[in-house]
Amino acid sequence: MRSLKKTSYIAFIGVALLLCLVILLGFRQYQLSERYNVVITQSETIIFQFSTIREQITTSLIKQDWKSIVTVSDQLKDLNSSIARLQENTLIPGEYRIDMAKQIDIGALAILSQEILHKKDKIETSLILQKKMRAIAEYLLQFDRIIVSQMRSKVVQFQTVMIGALAGIICIISFSLLLLYKKALIPLLQLSGQSKNPDTLSNGFFYSPNTCTEITIFVDAVNALLEELQSAPPSQGDTENLTEKLAVIINESNNLSNGIINYAQLLKDSYREVGMGKEETQILQNIIDAAERIASLNRKI
Repeated sequence: MRSLKKTSYIAFIGVALLLCLVILLGFRQYQLSERYNVVITQSETIIFQFSTIREQITTSLIKQDWKSIVTVSDQLKDLNSSIARLQENTLIPGEYRIDMAKQIDIGALAILSQEILHKKDKIETSLILQKKMRAIAEYLLQFDRIIVSQMRSKVVQFQTVMIGALAGIICIISFSLLLLYKKALIPLLQLSGQSKNPDTLSNGFFYSPNTCTEITIFVDAVNALLEELQSAPPSQGDTENLTEKLAVIINESNNLSNGIINYAQLLKDSYREVGMGKEETQILQNIIDAAERIASLNRKI
């Protein structure tokens, strides 16, 4: 036999801890999502800046307007600053940041765009410039796809952990509900059936070994009272004593019934918060109704 009160406290503490864990994970997920959105926005901004610069340089090369190519150095400087800020973000793995530093050389691109005006073979220099821009563009697109996929993967991992925590909460609540049904509701229903049998007054009440401690104490007290009543006819003084004892037992029974109702109501409220089905709610309501029937029998006594 195990105390239903202690079991309920353990279940409630476990659910509370898991709920705190879910809240912390949710807050952590929110933080990571915000930081990941910053990284994705920076990557998209860099791609847009570079695409604009590349379009401008390509147009100038087609028109052979070499002076316009020299004027993009300021834009390349801004692009280099954006790439540097992206490389400083710790959410990006170190190997990707090192590889970006090796693959993207905006400084060399800026120098080449400034020197093209003084080169004798401008066509050859423009081809080298276009080749460098094409390589950088392909790398930036690949980098953006890889980073976005990794960010999504990490968010999904956090969501998986949260789902596991919620599943743990539901399992604990379900286990508590089954335990309450097994140790409290079934014995109460059995005692209710025994009370309808006339032989119960002479034989006493019986309960199964799995009955919770609170109910066994109450049944043992009732059986002890029945034995005292059968052992000797009570005198007037004994009647008063028995009346007082009966009042004490009835009071204790009411307290236990109220406790069972309160435990069941707490489970029902917790159960409503996690949004479980109607079947478990009906079981909790049956527990409350059975405890209320015991309280009603006590009032009749």
